[in-house]
Amino acid sequence: MNPLLTSSTAEIRQAFRTGETTPLELLDATLEHLAITDPVINAIAYVDEPGARAAAQAATERLQSGRALGDLDGIPVTIKDSVHAVGMPWRHGIAANADLPMSTVDAPPAARLKEAGAVILGKTTMPDMGMMAAGVSSLYGITRNPWDLTRNTGGSSAGAGASLASGIGFGSVGSDIAGSVRLPAGHCGLVALKPTQGRIPHTAPSTMRSAGPMARSVDDLIDLYRVISQPDPRDTWSLPPEDTSGIHAALAPAGLRIGVMLGMGYGTTISDEVLRVVRSAAAQLTAAGALVTEMPPIFGEDPYPALDRLFQVRARTEWESIPEDLRTQVLPAVADWASAAANYSAAQFSRDTEAVMRAQEIVRARTSEFDFVISPVIPTVGFAADEVGLDPGQPLGHCSFTAWFNQTAQPASALCFGFSEHMPVGIQVVGPRFADQAVLRLTKWLEGAREIEMNWPTEVAADKIGALG
Repeated sequence: MNPLLTSSTAEIRQAFRTGETTPLELLDATLEHLAITDPVINAIAYVDEPGARAAAQAATERLQSGRALGDLDGIPVTIKDSVHAVGMPWRHGIAANADLPMSTVDAPPAARLKEAGAVILGKTTMPDMGMMAAGVSSLYGITRNPWDLTRNTGGSSAGAGASLASGIGFGSVGSDIAGSVRLPAGHCGLVALKPTQGRIPHTAPSTMRSAGPMARSVDDLIDLYRVISQPDPRDTWSLPPEDTSGIHAALAPAGLRIGVMLGMGYGTTISDEVLRVVRSAAAQLTAAGALVTEMPPIFGEDPYPALDRLFQVRARTEWESIPEDLRTQVLPAVADWASAAANYSAAQFSRDTEAVMRAQEIVRARTSEFDFVISPVIPTVGFAADEVGLDPGQPLGHCSFTAWFNQTAQPASALCFGFSEHMPVGIQVVGPRFADQAVLRLTKWLEGAREIEMNWPTEVAADKIGALG
């Protein structure tokens, strides 16, 4: 594999400047690696080679004439299946959507990437409707984790996680409704950000779902964040532009009040290996002068049933929008789980909405006692590639550490901070609303403090496919 493919975006920009490579040459190397790697990991939903080649050609000409558009000009990236882009398919992970016409509009993240000169390779895989935190789809099949092909990528930005970890592209835009960029980052060793709602515009507007950047390093993530966080009037919640001039400076933790959240009061208990990694991050923060406190469990009683029912309603609504003769093509793990919503009343939906709002205020109030909170991303070190989660009856049930920050609208990042044997273990960094830059800067400090090397699994052996069945 071309060693440039796991370089940082800063190193790629330098290679462009010195003539070591051009956007066209980098695209060729990326497509060559994709052709070898993706048949094994199954992470890419669609390759737009003509569009990518046209973008790379334009970037090459701009760079040769000294007219670069910015930090991402000529850089290969991907977008999730759920992000509309002109001339590319939107399938939402569902086999029943396989024949939908190509998109005729660029969603805000795709529009910002194109304006910045990024080379969009194509789209990455996701599970049906994004309503499952795993890499299993009725349309795409199983997306596999390149660290271990028998293991799950997490979801719903499953293909983004697998492709980046294997060296395909330098960043990806996913979306996050309960942890869907943070969870694949945790499974695959990446960095990701679920922003304050509105900081990264997306359509359709949502107070729960956000588009979010994913990358192999914090600096690469920041380069992507600076582009896709530009305002867009199509998103009702889109925030005004911000000054990002100091965003690459790591935030020293001395004097910061940092909570360590090791239990939500419900759900799967944190495993010993995950606990070890989170506590190692806490120890680094303490040694650097932070005031670190282990928090008691957030909830006194289980708040998840109400949130799960809201997710069921969302999934059932999309299921009912599919032509009746095609509905059987939806993944049973999603369709069967959501079927109960057919019997929920409007009054039940209202009660559940109010219950979730009360729970989100508990989370906000408890985390507001600190400048930042760190926690696991997932409570265990993943699960098998063909599984839909830790509980087949609740495909989003293992998102306990991530999902509530979609409800509170707080920014939350994910960062690999250790390994259990050969698998990455991620931590989450949470800040108050609108503190996205501070979260990124503290995440960068933690990245510099971790005692591991990221030897990316770029050489995925094709001969393993048959053994997996």
